[in-house]
Amino acid sequence: MSSPEIASLSWGQMKVKGCSTTYKDCKVWPGGSRTWDWRETGTNHSPGVQPADLEEVVKKGVKTVVIGRGMSEALQQIALLSFCSSSELQEKPFFTFG
Repeated sequence: MSSPEIASLSWGQMKVKGCSTTYKDCKVWPGGSRTWDWRETGTNHSPGVQPADLEEVVKKGVKTVVIGRGMSEALQQIALLSFCSSSELQEKPFFTFG
């Protein structure tokens, strides 16, 4: 099973194929998607994406992760590097470093 496809992407709007919700930010995994609320884990442009943001999708069985930096490439990803090297991911994440 593969993750849902991103149907469209523009500033502040993401649409996932087969889902009626329009997201500002979202997480997708095989069989689902949901809003990605940065406040849940303390994610912000700096310090960036937090390991807890990935833990959720790894627990859902994701083996390969793509993590974007946002439309202005301002979202940092440094905090994820040690998590990814010690996680259950078979493939290492694809980081977009601009």
